[in-house]
Amino acid sequence: MFALVVLGALAAAEWAANVAEREVAASARARLTQTANQAGDALLAQVQMRLAAMGAAAGQWASGDGQALPAMAGRLAALQARQPELSWLGVLGAQGQWLGMTDVWPGAQALPGQAWLAQAASRAVVALHHASAADGAEDALLLAVPLASGGASPAGVLVARLPWLWLQAQLDAHLRAIGSGVSFELMLLGPDGALLAGSHAVRGHPAGFDWSEGGRYLVGQAGAFFSPVTAPGAVSGAWQLRVRERAERALAPARQTHRAVLVGVLAVGLLAALAAALVAHRMLARLDALARQARAVHRGERTAIDVPGGRDEVHAIGATLADLVAGAQQEKARLAELNAELDARVLARTARIERLAEDARHAAVTRERLRLARGLHDTLAHSLMALLTQIRVLRKLGPAWSREQLDAELAQTEHVAAQGLAEVRAAIGRMREPSVHDSGLGPELQALLQRLAERSGVQIAAHIDLAAAQLVSERAASVFAIAREALRNAEHHAGAGHVTLDLQVLSPPDEDGDASARWQLVVADDGCGFDPGQPYPGHYGLTGLREQARQIAGELCIDSAPGRGCRVRLRFTA
Repeated sequence: MFALVVLGALAAAEWAANVAEREVAASARARLTQTANQAGDALLAQVQMRLAAMGAAAGQWASGDGQALPAMAGRLAALQARQPELSWLGVLGAQGQWLGMTDVWPGAQALPGQAWLAQAASRAVVALHHASAADGAEDALLLAVPLASGGASPAGVLVARLPWLWLQAQLDAHLRAIGSGVSFELMLLGPDGALLAGSHAVRGHPAGFDWSEGGRYLVGQAGAFFSPVTAPGAVSGAWQLRVRERAERALAPARQTHRAVLVGVLAVGLLAALAAALVAHRMLARLDALARQARAVHRGERTAIDVPGGRDEVHAIGATLADLVAGAQQEKARLAELNAELDARVLARTARIERLAEDARHAAVTRERLRLARGLHDTLAHSLMALLTQIRVLRKLGPAWSREQLDAELAQTEHVAAQGLAEVRAAIGRMREPSVHDSGLGPELQALLQRLAERSGVQIAAHIDLAAAQLVSERAASVFAIAREALRNAEHHAGAGHVTLDLQVLSPPDEDGDASARWQLVVADDGCGFDPGQPYPGHYGLTGLREQARQIAGELCIDSAPGRGCRVRLRFTA
């Protein structure tokens, strides 16, 4: 935690130092820009002072007729004596002829007819003059003011040449005025960025030069400066005055401020971290005491927590933890009561389940007994009944029969006994064959109908829904037993020639699976028929059908009458 606080203080100190350094650097750049503006204002004021002096002199030289002015050379010499920085002076008449000049200047002959001189007939003009090989001189500024006239037309133009060295001298003088020990460098740039005048160290650099030299210098630029008239074909625009200073010297206060702020904020942060560590240590000691009590409660050695004194966060945590422990103890007591009650209920439910399981086993045994009884009725009881009938006939009528009649009846009795034995064996074989649980109700019914057709020659018509193949439960086995008994009755008692079996879905299950599908089984024959309401002592086939229908909660309906066949309908869910 202490390390995190120290890192945070270090990060905050670095951020604050960077902000302070940027502020000091911005102040240094603003100072350079202010210096450039001051230098530009001073240089522009010097030029305007020369123009004002020339304008005052030109106002005094006015002539009434606009012709050549008398004693012009003397007046020009006197003006040059008052303004010695003007290296050449001349008066150009209204007709474009020179009326007088202080000395011979080869460049003067190229001036008449230039457009900027036409502008000078009505206002003061400053022009930049680039020296040629014929001039034999350096570049210079040309200052021109109009001569006052007593008539409507101007009398002429007073022109003066201001050497370029004068501009350089003005820049040097401004640097000296700033003070000794200042490492400023002044640069006067043309519209194309070429150096016009400047300190000795910056001379000789081409146009477009990076005056910051890759960040080694801070550069300030004057906001506005005058735009002299240029010669035709030259780049026109405003001059630029820039001031630069070595970044190492200009940003030295910023770096000192950075270090001072960094050390100060870091020291404050470290003191704050130390104080926070002390406070945290005190709070952690109290929290450790709370933790020990909580562990004791967890081990069962305590049942409550002592709330620490005071009004700080540890007190609030202890009070909350004590409330939680008290609530947990109450819940634990209630949970023990619920567990005891739940154990009692489990024991009661277990005993009930055991009783239900015993009842289920008894019901299973009962169902198996009924199934065996139905099997014996379907096979052995029928055969024994037929055999008993034959024996009674032999016993009653045998003495009156001839030898041939007696042999025939004995052969019939033997056939009945053999047929019964075959049926018993067939029933035992069916018990060993795959059941409805293995193949499904639909396939088992198809196999049963096929065996009936092969055995008896009865014509069979079946309509079984394909979904019946999915019915494999105990309920489906009971439905199969009901269908088998109905078919056996049609074969052995009805003397039917045609039997129809139909198994279809009445209503499908719902989408949620809460309700099962409802089915209908119909077995019909065209046999002799019977009266379902009349009792038949010794015959239990219909009773077995009704018992099996009740076991599966089905609806059984037997519709028959003598001479009208029989129709057995079963509705069930599966």
